[in-house]
Parts: sequence; structure tokens; C-alpha cells
Amino acid sequence: MGLDFADIAKDIAKRPFILVGFSGFLLLTPLAATSFNRAIKALGVKRWQQLHKLVYAVAFLGILHFFWMRSGKNDFAEVAVYAAILAVLLGWRVREWLRKRGAQQVAHPTRNVRGS
Repeated sequence: MGLDFADIAKDIAKRPFILVGFSGFLLLTPLAATSFNRAIKALGVKRWQQLHKLVYAVAFLGILHFFWMRSGKNDFAEVAVYAAILAVLLGWRVREWLRKRGAQQVAHPTRNVRGS
């Protein structure tokens, strides 16, 4: 497009999957910039972990981008495969998180504040 911003804006309005894909790319940039040990130390582990939770938004944007890109051709089979893989992986993460959370609650049950 030769950096003709008017043409770029028209193209994005015509094909919103470009905007979604580029948004995902932009969200990946801070993740790439902080993916080394020195960045983890500089940010602190908690803040680094919070920042890297952006990967979930990026995964959703990636599936949406791919879906919209394929919608013009009504070819959703490959999109469904990737969405299913993502769903299984995220489901596994949720299951592990719930399992660890349950184990912590068993190890440290909350006490009744009133003493009864």
C-alpha cells in the first residue's frame, strides 16, 4: 500500500480480519520484549505473569482473525481444528488451575472468624 494511510484505512474497513490480526501482533510485542530472564527480574514475577496473561487474548484474536479470513471462502474446517486444539489446551490449563486451587484449600481451610 506504500504507506498510503487512506488506502490502509479503507482496506481495514473492508477486511476487519486485518485489524484483528494486527491487534494480536501488537499484543504479542510486549510479550516478546519481556520473554527473557532479565525482564522477569526487572518487572517482578507477579507483574510479568500478569502481563503474559495477554497470551489468552492473543489466542482468541488469532482464532477470530483466522475465522474471518476464511469466512469469505466458507472454509472453516482448518479453523475448527485450531479452535479445538486451543480449547483442549485451555481446558487443560483450567483443570490444572482448579486442581491446584482445590489442593490449596484442603491444605489451608478457612477458619470461622466468629469462633463457633
